[in-house]
This record gives sequence, structure tokens and C-alpha cells, in this order.
Amino acid sequence: AGSSATLTATGGATYLWSTGATTESISVSPSSTTTYSVTAYDESGQYSDTDEVKVSVNALPTVEAGGNVTINSGDNVTLTATGATTYKWSNGATGASITVSPSTSRTYTVTGISNGCEATDTVRVTVTNTVEVVADAGADQSICAGSSATLTATGGATYLWSTGATTESISVSPSSTTTYSVTAYDESGQYSDTDEVNVTVNSIPTVSAGKNITITSGDSTTLTASGAKSYKWSTGETGTSINVSPSVTTTYTVKGTINGCEASATVKVTVETPRVFARAGGNKDICQGSAVTLTATGGDRYLWSTGEKTASITVNPQTTTKYSVTAYIGDASGTDDATVKVSPKPNVRIINGSEADILEGEFITLSAKGADSYKWSNGATQPNIAVRPTKTQTFDVVGYINDCSSEKSIKVNVFEKIVANAGDDVAICSDESTVLTARGPANSEYLWSTGETTKSITVNPEEDTEYSVMVYHELDSDTDSVMVKVRNCANSQIVDGNVALEDTVKLDFLIHPNPTYGEVHIKISGLSDASSIHLYDLSGKSLYTEAISIKDHKSYNKTIDLSDFASGIYLLQLVDNQRVITKKVVLR
Repeated sequence: AGSSATLTATGGATYLWSTGATTESISVSPSSTTTYSVTAYDESGQYSDTDEVKVSVNALPTVEAGGNVTINSGDNVTLTATGATTYKWSNGATGASITVSPSTSRTYTVTGISNGCEATDTVRVTVTNTVEVVADAGADQSICAGSSATLTATGGATYLWSTGATTESISVSPSSTTTYSVTAYDESGQYSDTDEVNVTVNSIPTVSAGKNITITSGDSTTLTASGAKSYKWSTGETGTSINVSPSVTTTYTVKGTINGCEASATVKVTVETPRVFARAGGNKDICQGSAVTLTATGGDRYLWSTGEKTASITVNPQTTTKYSVTAYIGDASGTDDATVKVSPKPNVRIINGSEADILEGEFITLSAKGADSYKWSNGATQPNIAVRPTKTQTFDVVGYINDCSSEKSIKVNVFEKIVANAGDDVAICSDESTVLTARGPANSEYLWSTGETTKSITVNPEEDTEYSVMVYHELDSDTDSVMVKVRNCANSQIVDGNVALEDTVKLDFLIHPNPTYGEVHIKISGLSDASSIHLYDLSGKSLYTEAISIKDHKSYNKTIDLSDFASGIYLLQLVDNQRVITKKVVLR
């Protein structure tokens, strides 16, 4: 009862159940035995057949495991189930009756089965302890006044102390001798036993070490204790009296014991010492930024004006400073001073900075300041030295004021002088191209009149053209030009296998000084056309422009003041109808 069954028909294409369902399978849950019919049809629906199936509904069994029972520990009991055909118990046993002997209280479950239907029931078996309870509160104890004792009971499952505590162990701190009782119970709480324990409280002794004593350094004295039965002193000695001879004022402690209880007392022995002669270690001379160690003598304890209490201290004053120290021996003391004179450390600097650039073969004067005397890494001892290094080199200088010194360095970068070479003049036929290659020192940069910045360029002019190239680095530059003659090879005159070049007027474009600190002088000769001169910075910004109108082969001279511009590299450009010549100007 309460379950469901699945009914499945076969033999037809479609179906009609008595429940009205038209599926092949149906699920039914009848409350009582019921007969279901199904009609099967072929695919056309013209032919059919009917069949029946009976679903029997069995009642659930009413299973009883019996009433709950109580047994003594170690006994057994038989449990009997009713209301079903077969049985299975929670301990794995089968059958209507089982015999069990649990060591502790336990619940058993039985499952009864009839006609395939099952039900369950439970029964509780309570186990009681019949073992005799013997309480034991432990051995009697003795404690000192103000102390505590731990009492531990045994012999039961639970406990109740006369203090009201219910734990196995309790901590007590009686002010006088006291008797404590404990009742022990078994697990069921039906059986019990009681025991007592005495806690004796002993008094703490009143110990005296005698009055404080004053002695002279090197003398001895006897210390005597009282108020207890046995004694132990802080010196490690035992007995009522001990003899001591301290070198400094000392406090002694004695512990006295009676009945296991102890107390302590102290006595101070003051040692008077002779006059203390403190020494701070003498005056010192140091350079600013340095440190010095001062060491005091004459005592066994010290206190410096800095607050430090060690014999030696390390100080690094920025100005001349006096330090005082007090030396102690016992209660006696003495004081001394030491002056640390601080000489200024020279602030050496090289006027040229940390780096300087020169061309090979040039001299540079290195200038040091900030000290009274100097020593350079090349052995020179003057503040100003002239050097001409052949390669990049670092120079060090140490400056001195008295015995104090500091050091600075400068790196002198040596750059190779530039001689530009644009190559030999070239003759080509029209519609041909040629490669122009400039030469200059390593690490040089190039700027052609075409605007190209590579070492080599390819050109194919339609007419005679002069190309100029500026070769430059940070400190120097030079310009050279090369003429490319373009000829109609069909009518050209061949000389030694080359196209003959007509004589040309040489154009000179000179600037000096370069590098410059302000003014730059320009000299141009060989001009044949209207020209112009232009000044640009490296970003291409135009800073100066002037038109030049002059007859053939005439000269042009001009001075331009660059002192209002920032230090750096500038481009000076000469432009006529046939060419553009660019030169670099270094402004320092």
C-alpha cells in the first residue's frame, strides 16, 4: 500500500488504457487490488484487441519490537519482534528474537517484511552499573600560608566536593588547616561513597638578615640570619652566619625555611672607597665628519655627559666639543674632561665639473678649489694643472686642510679632430647615378647638402651639381664638397677613359672659430650667383637669414654673434642656384 506500479502494453501500434491513457506504459498507484484493461490498435485503427492486468495491493505490516528494558552491566536480554513474516535487526541479526548484552545503553532497530512490504520499530536497552563505588580523596597535604593545593578524587564516575565543586580535581587555598570531603557516584548516580582529606596550613617564617653594615674597602664582616630553621644565602652558602668582604657596596639575600615554608630578607653592606681619580682619555683632534673613541679609566662604573655608561664611547661632533665623564667606585666618584677639536674637512671641487671635452692635441686646464693644498693623480701639487691626454682619461685630486682631506674626479673626454673628405670629383653620363662616400674619424656623423645623414649617398643629377658633406662630432666639424659633372656621352671627349671635366670656379665657405664662445666669422669666396646664408638649430628652426647679392668670384665676409643662444650645435647653410652647403657650428 502507498506504492506505484508501471504497466506496459505490447502487440499494437497505438493503445487505449481503461484509465484513459494512450501511452504504451502507464504508472498506477491503486489503494486496493484493481484490474486494468488496454486495447491495442493496428496502424490503420481498423483492427484491435483487448487484454487485462491485475494489480494486487498488499497492506504494510505493523511491526513491534517490544517495550524498552533495563539491565545490569554484564547481563543480557532477549528482544522479540512481531507483526511481520521476516525480520532484520540493526546489529545485522535476523529472526523474530535476538539476545543482546550491550556494555552501555543502546537503541536497537528492527525491520519487518510481509508480502514484499516492510516497516520498522525500535527498542531501548538501558545498562546500569552495579560495580561498587569506593571514593578516594587522596593523601593529606601540607601547604604554606597563602599557597594552594590541588585535591584529586578517584573511584567514581562523577564527584561532589564539600566546596560544591563537581570536577574530579579542585584547587583550594585555605587560610588555616581544613578537612575537605568528596562523594563519588557511579554512572547511574544510584550508588555513591564519601572520603575526606586534610590540608594542613603551615606559617611562613619571619626571617631577618640583620642590620645594614658599612665597611672600608678591603675589610670583611659577618652576616647572621634569624627566624627560621635552615638558611641559604645569595652567595650560595648555607648556615645561620657567613663571612663576606665585598669590593663594592653589595646587597645580600638570605632565604629561611620552616616546615617547607620559606621567606627571605636582605642586608646591605656599604663599602667606602678612597677618592676616585677619573681620566677621560685626553684631548683629541679629528676632521669634520670623522669619529673618535674616548676611553675613561679610574673607576668601575662611568657616566658620560652624553648619557652613555660604558668605559669607551665613540663620538663624531660637527664642531669642537668638550665631553665629561664621571667615574664611580662604590659611592665615591670623580670627574674629568676631554675636548675633541674638529677641523673642517675641505669642500674640494673641480671648477671644470665632473666631465670635460677636448680635441686631440689640445691642452685643458683643470682647476681645483676648496682646500689649502692639493695632490693630483698625475703627481702635480698645484691647484691648476694643464694636461693634454692622448685618450679619454680620469684625473683625481685630493685637497687638504691641515690633516683633513677630500677627493674629487673629472673625466676628460678626448675627441679626434675631423678632416672631412667627400671623395674625388666624378663625371657621369646623363641618366646615370653614382655613389658618393664621405670619410671621417670613427663615431663621426654626416650631413649632406641633400639632407641625407648616411656616410654614403646615391645621386643622379640631371646637370652638373656640387654636393657638400659636413662631418662632425660633439667638438669639431669639417665640410668638403665633390663635383658631379653630367655629360652627353655621345658628344663627350674621352680622356684616359674618363669624361673630361670643364674647369670650374672653386667655392670656399669658411667659418671660424669653431667651436666658439660667441662670435663666428664667415668668409665666402667664389660666389657666382645670388646666394643666401641661413642659421638653424638642430630642430630645424630658422634663427638667422641674410640674402647675398654679389658679382662673380667675389668675396663675402660676415660676423654673427651667437652669445644670446644656448650652448649646443647649430647648422650654418649657404644656398645658391646650384648647391646647398651646410656646416655645423659648436657654441660653448
